[in-house]
Amino acid sequence: MRMLLWLFVLAALGVVVALAAQFNDGNVAIFVPPYRIDLSLNFFLLLLAVLLLAVYWLARLLHALAEFPRRVAAYQVSRDVTGSLRALRVALLTLLEGRYARVERAARDAQVSPESAAPAALLAARAAHRMQEYERRDDWLRQAEGDGSVQMARLVASAEMWTETRETERAQEAIAELQRSGGRHIHASRIALGVNAQAHRWDEVLKGVRLLGKRRALHEASAQGYRLAAYRGRLADRSLDADDLVAECRRIPTDEMRRPELAAEAARLLAAVDRGAVAAELIEAALKEGWDARLVELYGRIDAPPYRARIEKASAWLAEHANDPALLRTLGLLCEREQLWGKAIGYLTESRSLQPSAETSLALARIAEATGDEATARLRYREAAFGFARERTGTEGEGAAPP
Repeated sequence: MRMLLWLFVLAALGVVVALAAQFNDGNVAIFVPPYRIDLSLNFFLLLLAVLLLAVYWLARLLHALAEFPRRVAAYQVSRDVTGSLRALRVALLTLLEGRYARVERAARDAQVSPESAAPAALLAARAAHRMQEYERRDDWLRQAEGDGSVQMARLVASAEMWTETRETERAQEAIAELQRSGGRHIHASRIALGVNAQAHRWDEVLKGVRLLGKRRALHEASAQGYRLAAYRGRLADRSLDADDLVAECRRIPTDEMRRPELAAEAARLLAAVDRGAVAAELIEAALKEGWDARLVELYGRIDAPPYRARIEKASAWLAEHANDPALLRTLGLLCEREQLWGKAIGYLTESRSLQPSAETSLALARIAEATGDEATARLRYREAAFGFARERTGTEGEGAAPP
């Protein structure tokens, strides 16, 4: 429709010009000695219009010829950028697909464009890391250092990959540089948490767990695992000094200390430095929160008098756990230490009937030897030896334990 309108306008303009030319009788004389050229005014105007149009198109042609090298260069740059972006897209997709060798090939193709070179290098570093080509990974990371636009991405990726390969010092340096640059986002905080755990910086681990917990950025199961590891680490760091170890146990929150895993760890360390009474108190407090056979077993192994008070506590637990073999074995071991031979044999025999174990047989052998029953002692020692052998190898063995 627009073209039809333009054709109508041009036709009308042509008619107007033709009608106007009929009333124009002027002449134009051009003197070029010794020549004279006479032209009608209408023809002169037509020639002048043609000349102007020719000059215009000649100027455009000369301008296009002058701009041709620049346009060729711009086309080549555009072609390179387009190809680089296409290669970068391929590298990203193949990384997500797990085709890591192809990621590196596509990343090399993307290096043609300076704008895509650094992001492509980071993708290639991820791929090399997944293939456990760590030297090549570090080469790719170095290639991304010069581009400031990917600085934070490079630091986060480096810290994460170095944490996975337990290169703790390098990961710490990356996290420190990231924090100096103001990169305190959630993912970086998660990486810092893992780095601090590897470096045994337990106070920083607990701070990180609290920070991520406030932001709801860490699953409670993971948070509990990190807290348990941190508290265990702090206990282990003070395991050589009894007073420091007891003080550390007091500093740990009560609800955490009453968890079976941590209570058992603390009790073992306390028992190793002759603080059995404190260990027994920790186990008793933990068992009030919830019954756990591991703690009951450990309670019987701790050498912490007075044994009669502990026997009374363990006997009170029988009201709710009468057929618990671990509790019966614990009572037998405590009675053995107090030299209550009859009660010890009764508890241990009942535990053995519910759940035979090498430790129960060994305790019965010691009691038989202490009371002068050599035949029973030899039998129980042999039974304990078979039991320990089965526990060590995980098989029943060729011979059966005697009754």
